[in-house]
Amino acid sequence: MTRFDAQVAARFDAAAGSYDAHSAAQRHAAQRLVEHLVPLSLPPRPRILEIGCGTGHLTERLARHFPGAHILATDIAPAMLAACQTRLNQSSRIRFNVMDGCRPASADFYDLICGNLVAQWFDDLPGACARLAAHLAPGGTLLLSLPGGETFREWKAAHTRLDLVAGTQPLPTPEGCRAALPPGDNRVDTEYWIDRPADGLAFLRGLRAIGADTAAAGHIPLAPAQLRRVLRELGPAPSFTYELIYLRHRAP
Repeated sequence: MTRFDAQVAARFDAAAGSYDAHSAAQRHAAQRLVEHLVPLSLPPRPRILEIGCGTGHLTERLARHFPGAHILATDIAPAMLAACQTRLNQSSRIRFNVMDGCRPASADFYDLICGNLVAQWFDDLPGACARLAAHLAPGGTLLLSLPGGETFREWKAAHTRLDLVAGTQPLPTPEGCRAALPPGDNRVDTEYWIDRPADGLAFLRGLRAIGADTAAAGHIPLAPAQLRRVLRELGPAPSFTYELIYLRHRAP
């Protein structure tokens, strides 16, 4: 595990108890991922590897959509995995394991490998996609969602207007995501989802509550006076855009 991975894992560990109450975007994207699965011809009892399961938004939907599936739910943060297990361990078909989804430690092959809003944390998206695709059974599917570069454009624009630098993580474009997939039968879809918190401070608190507040490398946090300027610039009822990108790769 890299130093950055350890930092991300620690943030998500700390947020396991508050995650569900502040993860509307994650629930939305999980539902969309399942809808992307509808036209796929998976086996009646598919073998599924989920990376970055969090507290189980996608895991729960996978178990419901594929009642005969054998699911391995994994996460880099032990506390998140424990929360998912508490939520779903009534099913003997679901196993749980701490694992870095960017570097899967598995000798098995799967009909479906999926991850919901997790691939943005990978330090090497093309390498991660290649390593995950190597664990697909013949005809298997890799399906990922992640936020794109237009995510939080309102937050970044407010900083720019004030000659400040936002600490948001760099995120890929849809074209960059397409280029990250291994050669083959690939598809990239994009949608925009709008978050409307009570105010800018509630937006920041929500990110912290889900563990997604790790700043970009080298970012110097704003001084309190600078942060207050940004919050005033956003106005009393801001909205924040999520650019949600869905990646699909089919193995031959």
